[in-house]
Amino acid sequence: MKQSLMLTLCAVSLAGCLNSPASAEPCSAPDPALLRSTWQSFRTATLAGQPEQVARYYKFPVQLLPPMDGMKSMKITRPVFIKNYVELFQRGPADTEIAMLTAMKKSTGKEYIPQTKFDSAKCAFSGPTRIEDYNFVYDKKAGWVVESLYYDNNDLELAKSSQLDR
Repeated sequence: MKQSLMLTLCAVSLAGCLNSPASAEPCSAPDPALLRSTWQSFRTATLAGQPEQVARYYKFPVQLLPPMDGMKSMKITRPVFIKNYVELFQRGPADTEIAMLTAMKKSTGKEYIPQTKFDSAKCAFSGPTRIEDYNFVYDKKAGWVVESLYYDNNDLELAKSSQLDR
């Protein structure tokens, strides 16, 4: 009995040492150039219009935010994103070009990227980084991804009435 108790105590002690802050990886902000590179790759994929390729840059469910406070946003899952990509991001149900695509075509890839504060204690950014109408967040595994985006009011209302979130 004493031997099994001794082995248990050793295992618990070793596990405690492995989880101690001394052995934890240091926390550091990702290279700022990574966000610029992600934005340029995201822009290229968006302009190419291939849903599977574009989906790699999103964190699902992604939120389509209204341009004004007080309006309800839409949440889009990955399968719905792929299924309704053309209507959501290229040509709407009324067969008009979606405002986001028009704006992306006018972009240069050199858009202003604000500095977002990195909280070393939490090892995370204090909030999303907005580039144009897209809110990017940093995920340790996936890198920079779009968490939400501001959607044109007319396009959003049309998407809701056409039930493009299903």
